Amino acid sequence: MTPQSAQPLTVAQWEALPDTSGLELLDGMVLTRAQATPRHRRVATRLRTTLAGLTPRGLTVTTNVEVRLAELHRRRPDLLVIDTGWGGKAALDVDSWCLMPEQIVLAVEVVAPGTETTDRKHKPAEYADADIAHYWRVETLPATAVHTYRLGESCHYLETGVFREEDRVADPTLRWATFDVSDLR
Repeated sequence: MTPQSAQPLTVAQWEALPDTSGLELLDGMVLTRAQATPRHRRVATRLRTTLAGLTPRGLTVTTNVEVRLAELHRRRPDLLVIDTGWGGKAALDVDSWCLMPEQIVLAVEVVAPGTETTDRKHKPAEYADADIAHYWRVETLPATAVHTYRLGESCHYLETGVFREEDRVADPTLRWATFDVSDLR
């Protein structure tokens, strides 16, 4: 099977694909990720650099890593903050491109043309169902804004803040993640 196939893939078929970096898997169906615009790449890169300078010991920032939400459900958030001490061993295996939700402290999606509905509605619900503790959505148009969420008791995200161009991101549940939204422009 190839990514263009209209038939659902099995786990073995998915894992046999030579390169899934531009793909996601939803109920066995292969989805092609929208191509990032220059604005999207710039904001994502700046956010990665900013968070990498802020993360406390034991956390690391990474991108383009598959998250196994279920056997036939794989997503690739734009940015992840992971716990490198998960399970008493290093969470990020440098030879693996797949993480489990339990390893993730924060999943971030940068909204771009073609990802609006998925990043605003579908992925937050999927990440919450997988018990990922924090989700951020970064809007890039018409202006940069960072929407921060934490997992509530009923496996739904609760908003912890909306930070716009002149604001300082100060998520009360991730105290180390404090920076100016203007740093992302």
